[in-house]
Amino acid sequence: MCFIITPCTAGKTTLMDVLALRKSSGEITGEVRLNGHLQESNSFRRCTGYVEQFDTQTPQLTIRETVAFSAKMRLDESDPKVTPESTEAFVDQTLRMLELTAIQHYLVGSDLAGGLSFEQRKRLSIAVELASNPSIIFLDEPTSGLDARAASIVMAGMRRIADSGRAVVATIHQPSIAIFNRFDSLLLLKKGGFTTYFGELGNESSCLIKYLERYPASPKIRAGENPSSWMLTVTGAGSGTGDTKAFDYAASYSASDLFKDALKTIEGIDASASDDNLITFPTTHATTSSTQSSAVFKRMWKVYWRSPGYNRVRTIVAAIIALLFGSVYASNRTPTNESDMNSRVTSIYITVLFLGVNAFNTILPVYEVERNMFYRHKAALMYGYRAFNKAWTLAEIPFILFSAMIFCVCFYFLVGFSTLAYKFFLYYMFVAFNGAMWTFLGQAFMALFKDVQTAQGSGAVIIGLSSIFTGLLIRPQYIDGFWLWAYWTMPGHYVLEGLLVSQFHNDDTIIEPSLGSPYWVQNKDACAESGTVPDDFDGDLPEECWGTAEDWIYVSFGGKFVWEHVWVNTIYCLAFLLVAKVISFWALKNLDYLSK
Repeated sequence: MCFIITPCTAGKTTLMDVLALRKSSGEITGEVRLNGHLQESNSFRRCTGYVEQFDTQTPQLTIRETVAFSAKMRLDESDPKVTPESTEAFVDQTLRMLELTAIQHYLVGSDLAGGLSFEQRKRLSIAVELASNPSIIFLDEPTSGLDARAASIVMAGMRRIADSGRAVVATIHQPSIAIFNRFDSLLLLKKGGFTTYFGELGNESSCLIKYLERYPASPKIRAGENPSSWMLTVTGAGSGTGDTKAFDYAASYSASDLFKDALKTIEGIDASASDDNLITFPTTHATTSSTQSSAVFKRMWKVYWRSPGYNRVRTIVAAIIALLFGSVYASNRTPTNESDMNSRVTSIYITVLFLGVNAFNTILPVYEVERNMFYRHKAALMYGYRAFNKAWTLAEIPFILFSAMIFCVCFYFLVGFSTLAYKFFLYYMFVAFNGAMWTFLGQAFMALFKDVQTAQGSGAVIIGLSSIFTGLLIRPQYIDGFWLWAYWTMPGHYVLEGLLVSQFHNDDTIIEPSLGSPYWVQNKDACAESGTVPDDFDGDLPEECWGTAEDWIYVSFGGKFVWEHVWVNTIYCLAFLLVAKVISFWALKNLDYLSK
């Protein structure tokens, strides 16, 4: 068990990131070798684990579910020894090693909602990496932020991991005497990355103390003094000042026998490199694509079921909007004039707009949490972006369909729409499409942009354009020139047209024209041709000159909203969903906002 100590901001975490292949920015030089072989990215990630300083886990899962998922994804399923039974036994062993068995069914939780303590989360993060059965496990400051008791529990777990035959490499910041003496070897660096000491600690740090005290510039360690604080002060890396800074411990180490012994060991390992000790894997991931898809979907399904703040709220919002707007028509279920028609069309427009905006905004923070978790899982080669993208799609669909059904049941019949099955189905279909499009667009934007604020701001532009150019605020016949692109590309137009023409198709409800309206003009001209009214008639039309609700939709929207477009609207919605998922797919594959 080796640990790395440096002064603050001297780069120990950066070194750890480089060794564990988590560093993607800056210039990296030199070589990293494993058993004398040059480090190969996929194989090295497969045989190592990396516990970040502030690692997070999914709040909706239990400790056991979290560890079991890691084991299922990272134990090689092509190995005949890896069976469901052996995996469960290994999970049990891992939980016992980190003293998590007693609380294995506790939800991870969060700081806001409550859950595991900080120390328990640390041990869980270690267990998640240990579940991959790594040969080497890296830990970035595993005891930072813990009190003495909690740090002792974490260190006991790390000691058991090392005693099981695994190499443990950790960075430690200001360790206590008890923690310091638990390690086997030490890499001490000074600012600039120069090695001051690398070797065995010895019993009660005797080897380290003997090495440093051999130099005349080193003051003797006092009885009971923390070897960690003493060595940092002696080498000029701590808070001490004085004559010690004049002595270059890094240069002295480079000329020491300890350094030469380390080089000989490295040269011996390099010389022993052979095919027998080459660690390699034939595939990038430990599991097949089908196993990844199945496991990630099951995990995501649990997350959804245990996220009432997301799913329950959007269902309740759908019901409230439906009842709020639908109750307006409870006593006037049949339109009789243009005012009634305008009222119904506007209510349809507002409800789908509210549902769409709510769907877009509520998915962003939920997706961001799991997206950031995916970045960590992807770095550990647990599963690929295809499985993640597919899981989010499949997990969302039932909840979208359910909330759309709740809305339609509450709204559709209150307004007094047709009881014909095909009309209800079409209305339900376009409401569901509306929810799905804005939900999947929210996923795409959250995959594409760094944070919720940026995604929300970008989405507001799309929402604004879509609401303006649905064809209601500005009727289609009056949109021309430059802004035609917005009318033909924004989703609001296709959803509203689908909802209106599906409901008022073959609707022979008589609608009284309002004087001077386009609907009045068309009906007046038709009656003038038949001789019912004179050509210069300018008053309320007689009942025989009134038209139907279907006629009103046709005239009001300039003949642009017609029944024949239903299949076009359907194809557009499906294409929009596909494009949104393709954007998510590309962003998940190529972007990583947690990269270092």
